[in-house]
Amino acid sequence: MNHTKLATAALIAATIAAVISSAPTASAQQVWGACGISTPEDKVVANYSKARLTCGNTGYGFRHIQTKHGEEWQGLAAIENRNWRDIADMAISKSLDTPDLVVPQGARTCYSGQIYLVNHVNGQIAKTVEPTVIVDNGIIVTAFPGGKCRA
Repeated sequence: MNHTKLATAALIAATIAAVISSAPTASAQQVWGACGISTPEDKVVANYSKARLTCGNTGYGFRHIQTKHGEEWQGLAAIENRNWRDIADMAISKSLDTPDLVVPQGARTCYSGQIYLVNHVNGQIAKTVEPTVIVDNGIIVTAFPGGKCRA
């Protein structure tokens, strides 16, 4: 009897751990996974409605966005006194969940969805941005603040 209770408790604990460890659906509040130096390229950082962001490398994914576009995102994040990843996450989520423009580009697809950045001191919209998110086979290649998809 005691062995059965222990086995049941272990099964419940394993089920809870599996649920907790699964990547959450993206929102502007999502915490991105970490990408260390030795983290594999295919590690999922965040899941979105139409694609997932992986650690990637200098040519795609989180590492590309951080290296090539991190300063652009940080400039926008300063408007709301937030971290660049928060603004990038909000922009990616908006662009993929409710895009204003979707443009197929061969095997890739470009998504763009307008976001507003608010000055929280005066409550006014400080900047309107039309970010660009490029997806290839369900993987985010890049995301940057400007540009908007070109038809």
